[in-house]
Amino acid sequence: MAVHPKNARLTSKVSIDPWAITWLLTLMAALLVVASFGMQLYRLAIHRERIFGLAMMSLDREHNIPAHFSTVLLLIAAALLALIATLERKHREFDAPKWAILAAGFVFMSVDEAVSLHEHLIDPMRHLLGGEHLGLLYFAWVVPGIALVAALGMFFLPFMLRLPRRTAIAFALSAAIYLGGALGVELFEGAWKEAYGHRNVAYHALVTLEEAMEMAGVIFFINALMRHIAGRYGEVELDFDGVQAGHRAGARLNASRGGIAPLRPSAAGSTGRTPDRGS
Repeated sequence: MAVHPKNARLTSKVSIDPWAITWLLTLMAALLVVASFGMQLYRLAIHRERIFGLAMMSLDREHNIPAHFSTVLLLIAAALLALIATLERKHREFDAPKWAILAAGFVFMSVDEAVSLHEHLIDPMRHLLGGEHLGLLYFAWVVPGIALVAALGMFFLPFMLRLPRRTAIAFALSAAIYLGGALGVELFEGAWKEAYGHRNVAYHALVTLEEAMEMAGVIFFINALMRHIAGRYGEVELDFDGVQAGHRAGARLNASRGGIAPLRPSAAGSTGRTPDRGS
């Protein structure tokens, strides 16, 4: 066993593989989707309203395991966006505020996922739309939702055009997958529920498709963000300041190779940082 001096700075390396993270999140999402749909099919087959564990696993309910998982996914995306915004601001890049707005937006989305803020718009919007026989607009929150998405799309279009082509395509695909579930499938899900109710296989198939697309869209977006960090920055340096300058510790996140490499202190006790790009 190695013995380290009392004041020696210990270093370590933690490997981070973006694709391993992506596949892990995908596997977890798939298990939740299969479990929820399987339990719904079983419930319908035995003609029971409730079965053990369904409340905690159903994709059609809030404040349970799938809802919390979706909340965590959105927070991961928000954290990566905040990291990019910080790096862009450090280098005084033009689009730093856009990254920060996206980070704040995903934090809000995570809060909405956790407490279902958008559902409070359903009854007021139904009243404005007439209240009955709404069809595709049965879940009436989609009306302001579509308007908001259109406005944000126009706002972020110039930003998207300035991104690297691969990043822009990945962002667009992830948005299409997520919104295709959150808004697109939601339209048909509402029409079906209004016409046939929710105690049938077709309705739960639509719910499962919607939630699966939302999870897939965010996971794909997380992957795109990690690959963007790898392509644009290569390494992200983290410094942890101690009480004394000689005890400062740091780490360098090697996004391109998926690892965290320790920084070597200089003779003067500094972190030995490499110069910032663009400085």
